Amino acid sequence: MSEQTSNPISLKATAKNTTAGLLIEYTVENHTDQEQYVWDRMIKYEGNEQKIDDDGAYVFLVDSNVLNVIRADLPLPQAIDVARKEIPFARLLPPQGKLVGTVKLPHPVVEMSPYYAPPKEEQQAKATASEVVLMIGWTPTKPGMKISERTIGGKKVFAIRGAWAGPYQEVLQERLMVSVDVITYKDDFERQTPLR
Repeated sequence: MSEQTSNPISLKATAKNTTAGLLIEYTVENHTDQEQYVWDRMIKYEGNEQKIDDDGAYVFLVDSNVLNVIRADLPLPQAIDVARKEIPFARLLPPQGKLVGTVKLPHPVVEMSPYYAPPKEEQQAKATASEVVLMIGWTPTKPGMKISERTIGGKKVFAIRGAWAGPYQEVLQERLMVSVDVITYKDDFERQTPLR
């Protein structure tokens, strides 16, 4: 288990391999008397219907053996043009409160970006990561934010849009020592870190 204890928000996380895949369980804790928002409600589509992906995350293999597992807002890619930016939904983290979350990624874990199609077989390479870095984005309420409550698939989430002074989001990060088999892209693929 790894733990980040710096205020105002902390992250505790564990990771293990199961028969179903890589399982990451985490808790985000608010040590302040103000509401915070955690950008960890990932988006998926069933047909044209938007859903919450309770298991997913953005996944990038970096430095040949580190697997970044990200639940946060990513910047737009530099290498390709995209029609629409994907922004995860947020959950409200109440004052002095906690939120728990789970990431479940089937074996072998496949790199995933909202801006690239899954790699075809001829585009795939195999690798093994020796550690996982979990990244969770969060933000306090700031002037310029437009925060709207939505219900997606029966779940209450918040959409945060608008423009506000930086940093755009804060990022909690935990290094977890676990070995994971990974399917990576052989072709051009932009491996991103959370928007700051």
